[in-house]
Amino acid sequence: MASSKRLSPGSLLAIVAVATALSNALPIIEAFSSPHSPCRLGRRSSSGGGPATAAMTISATSTTALYNREARRSEKKKKRRSPSFVLDDEEDGDEGGMTTTTTTASGSAKSSGGPILLGGGESGYRAEVPESSKIPVAVPSSSSKKTKKSKLEQELSGGRIEEDGIVGESVTSAASVSDMPLGPGQEQPDVTTIVTDPDTGIARIQQGKYVMDKVTGKAVVLSSLGPEYRLAQMFPGAPPDVRDRYRFDWSSATVPLMVDRLREACTVPLKDPSTGREWLGIPPHPQISNPAVDFVLSNRDLLGHRMKKALGRLKLRSQSRFEREDASDYRALWKHFLLLEDHVSAPFRQILLDAEANVGPNFGNLDVKSYCDGELYVRAANYLVLKSMVAHWEKKYNDALSLEGIPETDEGMDFMARLYTGDPKRYLPDPPIIFRLTEVSRIVVMAQKMCKAFVDEPSLFDDLPSEVRFVERALGIQGGTALRKYMLEEFCPENNVDPASLREGLRRLYQQMFNMQLDPYADLTMTLWNLCVATAVGTEEARDPYEEYIANVRGTKYDTNPGFFQTYTFDHDKNSLVRFLDSAKLIEKGTAGSTEDVTRQIQGEALQLLGFKFGGQPPNPATAKRESTAEQKRYVVPEDRAIGRPHMMGWLDLLGEDEELTGGGNKGEGEKGGETFEADKWEEVKA
Repeated sequence: MASSKRLSPGSLLAIVAVATALSNALPIIEAFSSPHSPCRLGRRSSSGGGPATAAMTISATSTTALYNREARRSEKKKKRRSPSFVLDDEEDGDEGGMTTTTTTASGSAKSSGGPILLGGGESGYRAEVPESSKIPVAVPSSSSKKTKKSKLEQELSGGRIEEDGIVGESVTSAASVSDMPLGPGQEQPDVTTIVTDPDTGIARIQQGKYVMDKVTGKAVVLSSLGPEYRLAQMFPGAPPDVRDRYRFDWSSATVPLMVDRLREACTVPLKDPSTGREWLGIPPHPQISNPAVDFVLSNRDLLGHRMKKALGRLKLRSQSRFEREDASDYRALWKHFLLLEDHVSAPFRQILLDAEANVGPNFGNLDVKSYCDGELYVRAANYLVLKSMVAHWEKKYNDALSLEGIPETDEGMDFMARLYTGDPKRYLPDPPIIFRLTEVSRIVVMAQKMCKAFVDEPSLFDDLPSEVRFVERALGIQGGTALRKYMLEEFCPENNVDPASLREGLRRLYQQMFNMQLDPYADLTMTLWNLCVATAVGTEEARDPYEEYIANVRGTKYDTNPGFFQTYTFDHDKNSLVRFLDSAKLIEKGTAGSTEDVTRQIQGEALQLLGFKFGGQPPNPATAKRESTAEQKRYVVPEDRAIGRPHMMGWLDLLGEDEELTGGGNKGEGEKGGETFEADKWEEVKA
């Protein structure tokens, strides 16, 4: 039998002779192991088909018994090389489903599906064994041990790269060295949470299963009214009458006008319950009003991240001119608009997060219909995740290809080019990412195949929103003129859509995508922006009133540049790295001078940074006060870093405590402040 080790006739005769010579024997179960089962008990096969002895007795004091026991141990050690075990019945199943013939103490044979160990009693096997005593025998498998998958294998299987203390990347989501990974047996929280790292005692972010709505502070809830309502949450808009009331006239819109109308829409009646005072202002964080939401939705494509930048610069401009009240008002409006943006885009982010859970684990499966099919909003999200994955890995492929062509050197432009090309996380000791050309190429090819399989399936792609389908068709067209011709002469007539509506839909999609995390969505997001710009050429939508506020195209004067604010240099502590770098002198090849000169320079820099010389002692406490007084004179920033900027203007501290508050100017009389940022509550946790 294949599963038992057969003994030669000579071996059987020797065993019988030894057993006969021994007296006062104790019954035991003899073990004869098969090549796969060193711990199998009681399975003896007779040679030549003769009857087998079920058990044998050996004196406990016999030297022969000790010798035989030692020999058996040695033999078992040779065979016990694998730490992995499988159940004996699984092994028998691998041998074609053969049953094992066992012999009872009385010499009768019984057929069973595998060996059964007795809990005690007579040696050998019983004809009838209680179910409770049937214990499967673990036998070693053929593999020596379970090997850990490589990083590439982990990503190709749709999982995250596993690294201690780091959240590794997957094909659909980025790596993070700051986020806290889940521990063994730990469940992912519902929403993103601040947790304490048990190893360092530092508070870290742990990503949740759901997107948090910052207005409610809870997980986003998608509509229960049906898929049409969820699609409306994914691509939100305003009713026609509301839109007509709030919509900008883009041909004449200016940033001051848009800011005034945004402030007007966000302003609501407020009341201080302690004093009874009433006034008009922006709701306290994190409250919002329906008119403000309607206003943002009516102008979704015209506001977005460019309005965020404009409000931030206007706030800094007022601070730099020491206009405290204006700066406080801009700050309140800015933070409120950020809250509105997060609230409006939260369902979109949740739907794409769900799509990542569909696409990621199925990476490499070209039967995309089996896991990407569903309602319209589900399929739209799956396509955006697939397309973002392709754009992200194509960018990584181009970076890897560029790095292959840049010589490895420690100086010059090639050195700088290697530093700023590609993902900087590759410089970590054990990078939680894939970045080598041979590995990245395998992932990008499969990502392209998956996206193409989705697009080629009519039931998945053909009824997606027109702006989503246009993205796929437009990315295959070279040149802006050819793109606009295709849009006007082919795509819009075939899909019965107005060109202006299509351009607005593209801008709305861009604003939603801009609120996603950078990796892996930034590459597709910037491609969408390029499409928005290219399709708007020759129309009134091409004008950009934000540009002069956020691009510094009008010079560096308050009078000519409406978005300008004056920056300044700071004082730095004597032992700070900035002071050290400011005064450090480069020792170039051939110009170092004598050994004494080099040593003197290094000791001088170390004295400034560390407070004492190499080989010397820390400063004398008696002279420390006098040295501190000498350091109080104004610090002079090197001109090549100051570049003409003033020193220590102090306007960044103009708002004082209000700078840390979200309430801005929305306090009642006598109130000290409003709510704080979530980040303001982060602090190092003391052990």
